[in-house]
Amino acid sequence: ADVEFGGTDQKFNCLVGRELQQMTGQPPQQVFLVPLLVGTDGSMKMSKSLENYIAIDEPPNEIYGKVMSIPDDLMMDYFELLTDVSDEELSQFRKGMESGSVNPMVLKKRLAREIVEQFHDPKAAQDAEAHFEKTVQKREMPLVISSIGIPSAESSGTPTISPLVDIVDILVKENLVKSRAEAKRLLSQGAVQIIHKDKSKHVVSESNVEIKPGDVIKYGKRRFVKIVDADMRR
Repeated sequence: ADVEFGGTDQKFNCLVGRELQQMTGQPPQQVFLVPLLVGTDGSMKMSKSLENYIAIDEPPNEIYGKVMSIPDDLMMDYFELLTDVSDEELSQFRKGMESGSVNPMVLKKRLAREIVEQFHDPKAAQDAEAHFEKTVQKREMPLVISSIGIPSAESSGTPTISPLVDIVDILVKENLVKSRAEAKRLLSQGAVQIIHKDKSKHVVSESNVEIKPGDVIKYGKRRFVKIVDADMRR
C-alpha cells in the first residue's frame, strides 16, 4: 500500500507495515490515524461485542434514542467525527458548553437529528425527536404502536394455551430483539415492562408472564409493542 488509514489503536501495526516494506525494498507507506469513537457507555470504544454501538441500519427512533443516551462530554467528539456541522458552529458549541450558556439537551438533540438525517431523512429525524420527547422525556406511550397477535386463553370456548406465555419467545419470534441472549439481558436489567389497559404497569423479571390482549410490552427505554388477539387479527 502507498497509504494506510487506521484507528489510533492500530498505530503499531501501521508502523510495522512501513518497516516490512523497507525490508523488501518498497517505499514505506504513509500512515493516517483517526481517533477512536467512544461508544454510548462513555468509556470503551464503540463495538458491537460491547453492545455500546449505534448501528447505521437501525430505525430512526433507535438511533435518535441511543445518541441521546451518550454522556454530555462526548457530544463534541460525536459532532466532529460523525457530522458535517461546520467548524465555526462547533467552536460556538464548545464556547457555549464551557460558559454554561447553552443547554446540553439542546445540543444533543441537534446531534441526534444530524445523525438520523444522514441514514434516513429530515422527516424521520423530526418524528424520532417527537417520539423521544413523548416516550422518554414525558414518559408517555407513543401514539402509534406496532402490534403482535398471540392466541387468547380461550378460543371458541375451548382453552388453547395457558395464560402464561414466554415473553422471551415473543420478543425473539417477532424479531423485536436480535437474540434470546438480548431478551434475557433486558429482563435481567429490569428493562421489560407490561403496561395494562388501566395504565398500571409492572416490571417483568421472569420469562413466563401473564399477557392479555390490550397489554403493551415496553422493552428497553424506547420500544413498545401492543398485544392483540391473534384470532381477531385474522
